[in-house]
Amino acid sequence: MGKVRMGILDGFKGKVGTVVGSFWKGKKVMRAYNEFPSNPRTSAQVIQRQKFALIASLGGVFSDFLKMTLKGYANGEQNSVIGQFVGQNINSVTVSGSTVEVDYETLSLTPPKSPLTAVALGETDFSTPLTVSVPVDDNYLDPEKNSANDKLYLVVLAKADDYSEADAVYSDGTAKRTSESVSLRVPGFWQGRFVEVYAVLTADPLSQRAGECSKTLYCGSGRIA
Repeated sequence: MGKVRMGILDGFKGKVGTVVGSFWKGKKVMRAYNEFPSNPRTSAQVIQRQKFALIASLGGVFSDFLKMTLKGYANGEQNSVIGQFVGQNINSVTVSGSTVEVDYETLSLTPPKSPLTAVALGETDFSTPLTVSVPVDDNYLDPEKNSANDKLYLVVLAKADDYSEADAVYSDGTAKRTSESVSLRVPGFWQGRFVEVYAVLTADPLSQRAGECSKTLYCGSGRIA
């Protein structure tokens, strides 16, 4: 309900019919009432915003690695890289009632339809303290399609109840397509934390396929010893 200050010819504050009155810097201001607010908060819209906020937080956690794998698709700019990550992973966010969660198995850290041949990996090993290791079961080496010097990266995400407080580290690319395994030592304060593990190959930088990536390989989850 609007409140009139000094009669009907003076300014007023609040909604009267289809008009909203207010006082700004000593001036009397009237504007049309907008029944379609720019910041609507229906339950569906709130959930959608939560989904975007959650996956964008994870994009920030992975940002250093994404600059390497998605730069060709997002001009190498961090915000664009995270935007690319959000766009291709928004459907990995699931909603059950009021609970919004990430399906970690479907997350992708590489471009859609990544052309580089992946490898076949074995079971992830968490037995060594502060170390995550994954064996390579089959490297699918084919000189016409890939290179023995393609780099094999391991990416480990330490989860947190607040997704913005999650953390991620990745290996240095020393492991190659023809390596027997790839491993990564994680920070000491990660001991006991639950992690999700991914692997990605990038093409030999000296080959004609330089800049290409494989699809993202989900390697499972476990607790850091």
